[in-house]
Amino acid sequence: MEEMQSDSIVMRFIGTPSAEVDAFHQFLSQHIVAPFEFTFTADLNEAALNELIASHPSMTSGTSCQPPEIQIVVTDQTTIKPFLETGFRGVTSVMCGHSNQDALQAFNAGVGMFFCLSASLEEKRKQLHRLYLKYQTRIQAMKWHLVTEQLARQRACSPARLMAELSDVKSNCSRPTQQIAMRCGVDWQYVDWQTIRYVEAAGDYMCVYTQEETLIVRSTLTEMARRLPQHAFTRVNRSIIVNTQFVKRLIKLNSRVNYVELQDGSKVKISRRLMPVCHQQLDAALSQS
Repeated sequence: MEEMQSDSIVMRFIGTPSAEVDAFHQFLSQHIVAPFEFTFTADLNEAALNELIASHPSMTSGTSCQPPEIQIVVTDQTTIKPFLETGFRGVTSVMCGHSNQDALQAFNAGVGMFFCLSASLEEKRKQLHRLYLKYQTRIQAMKWHLVTEQLARQRACSPARLMAELSDVKSNCSRPTQQIAMRCGVDWQYVDWQTIRYVEAAGDYMCVYTQEETLIVRSTLTEMARRLPQHAFTRVNRSIIVNTQFVKRLIKLNSRVNYVELQDGSKVKISRRLMPVCHQQLDAALSQS
């Protein structure tokens, strides 16, 4: 934990009181070096939804140059249900538990990290440090997003267009960018499909996760799959399409349970129906990387 610095980042947590969450809070109080705040709430579902909105500036109309003060949503076995049902994959979150079964439940729910309360003191400190680094990375990414938005407004263009122009200048390349238009709220944005990591269905909307930001797009997954290059994107289950260039590896637990791991460490379960096609496409992509 020596690497943690208490300069400008204050870690903010929110959770519902329970034995596991209280134990996590107590460990924070005794071992974390960075400054932190912990808020307790009776409705973690609403809190997670608020964090999803706050951490995606494209869903808000604010023009502040300061990133929103996002919170790490702390869950346990009793409060994991919203994640299992809705999949708050865009929320910075941690699940507290004791067993491998708890860890698998967190994994399946898309929670950002599992904190094992039964681990040794050294291991728990390492877990806490990894959580701090994840939080710090998220804050820095949001700051970068706000800076690019401000520059885009000054140039009267979309952030995606700005990034494309900067990329062309950096590489001194005149080739046309491979972009597709997406409707985000009342505005249209041009997005280079090569920067899209994966797309996740959320009802009548799509969450498009790029290298720089997350876009909330009005579309269906079928329509989105039709517009994206078929050689570069693979549908892994009924809700998610991944860009094969961001795939790190395939995780084959058994004949029924397989996952695809992305380069950022996130994991997505492959549906049994799509396993043959996914394995063929992803094995080919990984062999070329």
